[in-house]
Amino acid sequence: MSTPSIPPTVQLGVIVLLCFLFMWTYQSCSQPKILLSPISLATMVPTSTDCQQSLLESDGFLCEPNATWIERKNVYFNQDEENMMKYGDPIFFISIWEPNFHCTHSRRIGKMGDGGKWVCDPYRLESRDDCLVYSVGSNGDFSFEVDMKKFMPHCEIHTFDKNNFTCPNKTCTFHTVMFGDGIQPNGSKSWMTIIKSLNHTNRYIDILKIDIEGGEYSFFPLVFNSSKSLFPRQILIELHPTNVTRVHSFFELLRNNNYVIFSKENNLYAGPFFFEYAFLKLNPRFFVRSTRNQTNK
Repeated sequence: MSTPSIPPTVQLGVIVLLCFLFMWTYQSCSQPKILLSPISLATMVPTSTDCQQSLLESDGFLCEPNATWIERKNVYFNQDEENMMKYGDPIFFISIWEPNFHCTHSRRIGKMGDGGKWVCDPYRLESRDDCLVYSVGSNGDFSFEVDMKKFMPHCEIHTFDKNNFTCPNKTCTFHTVMFGDGIQPNGSKSWMTIIKSLNHTNRYIDILKIDIEGGEYSFFPLVFNSSKSLFPRQILIELHPTNVTRVHSFFELLRNNNYVIFSKENNLYAGPFFFEYAFLKLNPRFFVRSTRNQTNK
């Protein structure tokens, strides 16, 4: 029994159809996908009901799922124990005081290399209508301020230096002043004196970027003797080599005032003993071990 032949016109039609399907599939796969509407990070955070613990323990700054936050606490407690052992090393900072906290969307603000700083989740400042930034010891380098203003135009930025410089237009307000203990005759002004003179006593300082050439060790004890409401949320600082005891005392001071370390990098431009650190202030509740934290040690 012979197989019936397919008419030539039908064969041609099938071939044309297959060619069309092939071309359509190729074009669909090769064309780049276009996002019709960009999604900002602010819309990607969990709802407040999903992140009650992180909101409470970060004083409203971070909103993360509870499971993620608990794991962040585990990381903190494990690394904090290592940090407190204070290992010795010929090059100071190499094996001590490592970061014990991580910000999901940290961003480098300012230029590459010396002058730029890592900031914890700066996009979260979008919701801060009265965002306030202090930059101390600029030495005429305004790259941080310029970049910060581009990223967060609504933030109010004040720059301080003992020498006189001029801020770039519409970027910051410059103040010729030396931060210190405010005791004559060194001509410095204390933390409280500066804040009062700027009428910022009822404001929250979101970021303090500071590089005062070793003066940090005598300056910060004065900061933490002021009202807790004036403690900066983030401290971005270059630490300079000095007596080992003073350095450990500095870190313990910040630790005792509820700061975690979220960034550490060597400033090779200045030398092997100079390190950039970034701290984030959290609520005291963060530092209380839960049963799960103890179990996961």
